[in-house]
Amino acid sequence: MSEPQRESVKERNRRAIIAAAGELATARGMGGFTASELAERAGTSRQSIFNHFPSTDDAVYAYLTAQIDPLIDHLGGNLHSIDDLVRRAEMVMQGDEAFAIISHIGHVLSHDDQRPATALWASELIDQVAGQLGSMIGRAIDIDPLDIRFVSNAVIAAVQTAHTIWLTEGDPTRGRWNTLVVRALELVRTRHSSLDR
Repeated sequence: MSEPQRESVKERNRRAIIAAAGELATARGMGGFTASELAERAGTSRQSIFNHFPSTDDAVYAYLTAQIDPLIDHLGGNLHSIDDLVRRAEMVMQGDEAFAIISHIGHVLSHDDQRPATALWASELIDQVAGQLGSMIGRAIDIDPLDIRFVSNAVIAAVQTAHTIWLTEGDPTRGRWNTLVVRALELVRTRHSSLDR
């Protein structure tokens, strides 16, 4: 088998593992399945699981991270100000796709018993998404690079905090989600609008 063919098989196995981890975590929750069950669902070997991921949880984290990517993609485009960014974030986060993704992630994580690995994944995800958002802001808006970091992290933290409140306060409805995310992002907008030049 040639090197490109090996890489193709390797990538196909990785995608299959991630998809299978998502299916199993959705049905059973974090930690609700073994590496053997994941390998069987993915159509690969148990060894292949550990060639790609240190644990089954890491495969689930890869799945959850991939779920968020489309939301970041929707934030891009023709931005001229921090206000544009926050308004777009409000619109995206209130949309059907975002609500489905946020609900799904909440469902999968609700089965987690607050393992330290989940907190670490969430922290790494926030850093990764804030970095992507910062790059997007930097290409579109002329503000100080340090302010870009503050704004991108503030937007992500606002959405993450709204998500935590939404999951824990006992009213996981669409209306409550919309109220929380708009309120959180409005605070970001009013605080950072002075950065627009």
